Order: sequence, then structure tokens, then C-alpha cells
Amino acid sequence: MYFTDGTPTAATIGYCEQRAARHVWGGSTLSSADVAETHSITKRPGRTVNASRILDSAQELFAKRGPRAVTVRQVAERAGVSHALVHKYFGSKDELIRAVLDRVDVSRTASANRSESLKDVYQEMLPRVMAQRDHSMMLVRSAMEGTEYVSLAERIRTTAAMVALARKTAVSGATPSPPPRDIDPRVLVSAVTAMILGWASIEDWVWPTAGLDPADKDEVYRQLMGIVGYVADLALVADE
Repeated sequence: MYFTDGTPTAATIGYCEQRAARHVWGGSTLSSADVAETHSITKRPGRTVNASRILDSAQELFAKRGPRAVTVRQVAERAGVSHALVHKYFGSKDELIRAVLDRVDVSRTASANRSESLKDVYQEMLPRVMAQRDHSMMLVRSAMEGTEYVSLAERIRTTAAMVALARKTAVSGATPSPPPRDIDPRVLVSAVTAMILGWASIEDWVWPTAGLDPADKDEVYRQLMGIVGYVADLALVADE
């Protein structure tokens, strides 16, 4: 697990130290050089070899080319570490993909858990998502390539926390904010278009993550149309 800046948490550091101490990783014996590199993630996290650099490199390549087109060796070359070391830190390529996705989702789960309303959490998340475009692009590419989403536990926890917050908000009795009246029609059209295309692109991930039943597809689509229609009607408010 990693902090929002990509540095390893104490749990990750401890895990790497245990592996290094045993001189064994994934059933294979580590050389003395590998042990030194493994200790570098814990003793010299800001220097050449560290988990953050591997994750940053993987995220950049996955976003640009799609996870399927990128090899672990290419990630290692971009990060400036050995191919074997990437496997020792993160295991398989699938596990590396999950590690890149999870390190951002951890912070989003925390945001949902500490927020008072669904609006608050989305407003907090939006600047981060826009600043972390590589991560967002990788997520969409992963979804379109069929990466198994159900197994990505942290993302499921994030969505579950936000669903719980939405339910809490719905029964709070709070008065909704008035619709914004200064919306540029171009921004409005772009937002609705992105919503529709985004749903279509990652729908296979949306259903299991949110706990939606595919048998209810007609009802889900009816509600989705209602949401899209409501947002589109903000053009009427803007024109007043």
C-alpha cells in the first residue's frame, strides 16, 4: 500500500524488509546485489531504486499504450531498475497493474469516508482526478482491455464508501444547492458527453464495483437517462 504521493507505507516497507532478510522472493533465492536493491526501497526511498519510481513509470506507460501493450521489462527500463526487481517488488504484471490503480484509490476511499456529503467528496476528488490524468487514462484503458475489476478490492471499497455516503445524504433532509446559473453551454455539452462515453467505455467495471445487477439493466438505463436529462436541463437554468 502507498501514500497519495506514491511513497510506500510502513506496511509495504516492512514487507520488503522481511523479504530481504530472508533472501527469498517468490520462491527464488536473491543475490547479494538483489538484497542490496531490496533494502534500497526501505533505506534509500528517495534515491535511484524505489517503489514509487516503478509505479510512476508503470502508470505513465500504461496510460499511453494500455496495460496490455506494455511489458514489465519496459517498465523496468523506464524506472531504471532491473526487470527482476520489478517482479520481486510487485509480483506479476497483473499485480503491478493493481498496485498502480490501488495507490490512488486508497486516498479516494479516505476522502469518501471523511466527507459529509456526496457533493463534498466529488468536489474534493475532481481536482485530483484532473491532476492524475495518467491514472484516469490507465483506468479506462484497463477497463476496455478487460482487466479483472472485481478483484481490485480497494476500488470496490471506494465505491461502497461513496454509495453509503449517497444514501446518508439522501436521508439527511439537507436542502440541495441551487443549480448553477453561469454554465458555459460548451462545458455543459462536454460534461454530458463525457458522462455517456465514460459509462459506455467502463460499463463492465461499473456493474460489479457498484454492486449493480445486470438483470436490472433496463431500470439502470432508465435512471441513467433521468440523470443525463436532469444535467442537460441545466441549460434552461443558465439561460434564465
